[in-house]
Amino acid sequence: MNFSTWISAGKGRVTAIAQHFERTPGAISQWRSGVPPKLMRQVRDFTGGEVTLEEMLAETELAKPQSPKQKGAANV
Repeated sequence: MNFSTWISAGKGRVTAIAQHFERTPGAISQWRSGVPPKLMRQVRDFTGGEVTLEEMLAETELAKPQSPKQKGAANV
């Protein structure tokens, strides 16, 4: 499961993870577009493995802006 889906799946999850990581709920909401890499293992552990490293890494890759060279390669 990805982080965004996990956050949306239960009331109070944003607050709980914000308290655990000593962040604001707003900061946690920004993680929907990518969990900071240095916290990925801790997030996986906090969610009991429901949010996987693979999903978080995939979200991070999708959030990266593509360079013009990469965009052109996708159209080939």
